[in-house]
Amino acid sequence: MNGERTQERREAVERFDAATRESYKVAVDQAFEVQKSGAKLSRAFFENWVQSLEEGVEINRRALEGLQQIAAQRREAFYGLSRESLGAYEGFVDSLGHYEAEISENPGNAGKDRNA
Repeated sequence: MNGERTQERREAVERFDAATRESYKVAVDQAFEVQKSGAKLSRAFFENWVQSLEEGVEINRRALEGLQQIAAQRREAFYGLSRESLGAYEGFVDSLGHYEAEISENPGNAGKDRNA
């Protein structure tokens, strides 16, 4: 009887040992799965963050291009207005020169209407 009990105890210890090993194995497997899941989550977060940065850079690049185009258009408009103003000023100065030359040629017509 004592031998049977010893045998039963050994079997119980072996079952307990097997159950303990199995539960440890399951716990380790679950820990690895959690670690893999965390790594996947971190990678997805990082990839989304990088993508967001790239999209922000693209938006900024497009905005800068738009601003450069607007600046070029305004510069062209300013140069055009400057050329027109210079042309008008030169025309005014030329007309003064013609008027002075006309007065010099005909001093008697100095206050009279030229179209009369």
